[in-house]
Amino acid sequence: MPIEFFDSPEGRRVGQSFDSPTVYLDHWAMRLFSDNRPLQDRLVAALLSKGGTLLISTVSMAELGSASDPRHIIDAAAFLERCLPHLFLTDLRLDKLRAREMNEGTNATRFWPTADLAQLKLFGERSQAAGREFTMQGFAQMAYEHRTPINELIRSNAREMIEAVDRARSDPDYVRKARDAPLSESRSRTMLIMGELLRGFILDSKSPMSENDAVDLLHAAMPLNCCDYVLLDGPWSERVAKMKLRLAKSPMVMPIAKCFYRRNDGINIFLADLERFDPQSQQPPPRC
Repeated sequence: MPIEFFDSPEGRRVGQSFDSPTVYLDHWAMRLFSDNRPLQDRLVAALLSKGGTLLISTVSMAELGSASDPRHIIDAAAFLERCLPHLFLTDLRLDKLRAREMNEGTNATRFWPTADLAQLKLFGERSQAAGREFTMQGFAQMAYEHRTPINELIRSNAREMIEAVDRARSDPDYVRKARDAPLSESRSRTMLIMGELLRGFILDSKSPMSENDAVDLLHAAMPLNCCDYVLLDGPWSERVAKMKLRLAKSPMVMPIAKCFYRRNDGINIFLADLERFDPQSQQPPPRC
């Protein structure tokens, strides 16, 4: 069970596991499944019957809290409540994930996402205070109440990413390496995924990178690395498709998530694939 309480010498604690099939929803997909009850019913039924996990990030919660219409926040909270206890709370710490990958000799091994222990602790405390085994009630509301400082922090991180990309693509040597570098075990999974998702921006100096692009990169990198399924918007799905083509041409074995988006009946195709998923056929990734 992804989230559960357990007794320890120090008292009752809360823990979480990352059980396949694992799913990550970009903001538009979170909104879609929150607002569309028939689609939500299919996703929740598949996730719970398969014993899977929905990955929830701090960025996801912050974006939910930014909704102008409070009904979207209420609907999102109700959706997450239905998924309990099949959630995994992550802080998207790519540096911690990369440190674990550096101890591996190949890129064939996927690890769990990094856990957001502060949010998990808060989840446990609020659940027990509410007299329930599990509840996400109030989390979306807290994100809404603190949306201004949270969004400023996200924008600040996005601006730092944009500045780093601008520096990289103004360096001819860096651009040449990005164009010519083969995919190999010399780089960790995290660095390969980041590099491939940014490759188009680096090679095309006229391609603008917005703050939304930088935030979407965070949405994509760790879930692609760790999950079985991700739902991204069209441009990022296209970047993932290009990365998979390059991976297929390399001698390296490096599994990454299946990626879906809204167009071409992508939602129904994703749900059908999830409903067919056989958890017994999957080797669980090591903890991170």
